[in-house]
Amino acid sequence: MGIRAARPAQRRSATGPFIFVLLIVGLLVGGFVFGRSIAEDAIVAQVQEHDTLLKQSIIRGLVADRVGAEPDLAKDPNAESRTFVISRGETAGSIAQRLQQAGFIRSALAFSYLLYDTGRETSLQSGTYTISAALTPRELARVFEKAPSEQAVLRIIEGWRLSETAAAVNKAFPSISADDFMKAAVVGQRQNTVLAGVPADTSLEGFLFPDTYFFKPSATATQIVDTLLDQFELRVGQTLRQAAVDRKTTIYDIVKLGSIVEREARDRKESATIAGVYTNRLDIGMKLDADPTVQYALGDWKELSLADLEVDSPYNTYRVAGLPPSPICSPGAVALEGAAKPERNPYFYFVAKNDGTGDHAFAKTIEEHEANRIKYGNK
Repeated sequence: MGIRAARPAQRRSATGPFIFVLLIVGLLVGGFVFGRSIAEDAIVAQVQEHDTLLKQSIIRGLVADRVGAEPDLAKDPNAESRTFVISRGETAGSIAQRLQQAGFIRSALAFSYLLYDTGRETSLQSGTYTISAALTPRELARVFEKAPSEQAVLRIIEGWRLSETAAAVNKAFPSISADDFMKAAVVGQRQNTVLAGVPADTSLEGFLFPDTYFFKPSATATQIVDTLLDQFELRVGQTLRQAAVDRKTTIYDIVKLGSIVEREARDRKESATIAGVYTNRLDIGMKLDADPTVQYALGDWKELSLADLEVDSPYNTYRVAGLPPSPICSPGAVALEGAAKPERNPYFYFVAKNDGTGDHAFAKTIEEHEANRIKYGNK
């Protein structure tokens, strides 16, 4: 059931505000009395009270500047899922306001703008949904277009290992056990070009693209794996194929590197730089000394102790030279692009600045690295 029932009353109540907005627009266009920002403030205030004003393209044009990129920004990428109820006959504006009040979105105005700009303002279905602040307003609008019983939402986070993805699948699809999903997530007979040359019994660790997906509740483990793998092919396949040719390497090795970069580069702008550091090490046969590979071996993304660095595992890049045997997580597009085209730099070392930015200090020599380590308080 949509929200069409509330439309007649909403249209009647918008007459006064619409006349007001026309006057403001006239003043704005003519440049009299009010400045542009004052007029826009008045319009935005009216829109927040009467969302149907967004039916007018001229109003949406003015509001668009205020909204900016908000429709595609999640409030909290790591948020847990919670329930949210849309009542029968509830208006788009009411839904937007309650989403903001409940902490699911940052801006009710942005959500309302998105609905009217895409013609979805009467398409939201009533029901009880399970959603998260990790979804963007655009993704939430898509969720609300179908009744809860008609779809299941699966959110895969960048940097998750395959077992974490399996747990998320089990939570969204209780009939699919984590073990069943892991068994389905192997190369098998799949013909995706990014898997060319990879043995059939190889795990798809690293190849299930992190994104938000919408499935029928009856989806099977194989269907989910195929969809995530197809998205990987669509989003980064061409980039990886070309990089493998240009750098005379394999897609599998690029994904391995990309998975390490994903776990290291909290600041996405550093992805190519960090990939460049590891590439420099690989080129001279130097050990990678990558904490995330040890964490993967231990099965926990925890801060490592000195004893942890001695773990006997082929994934311990403090003891074993070269890339690990497989990717260690699902890297996102930025990390994979960084691994595909590493920055050419003179660095062989980096250390976290521990200043809350997630950034690193890079160094050419071990002496510079030790100085940075002491400066930034790293053990």
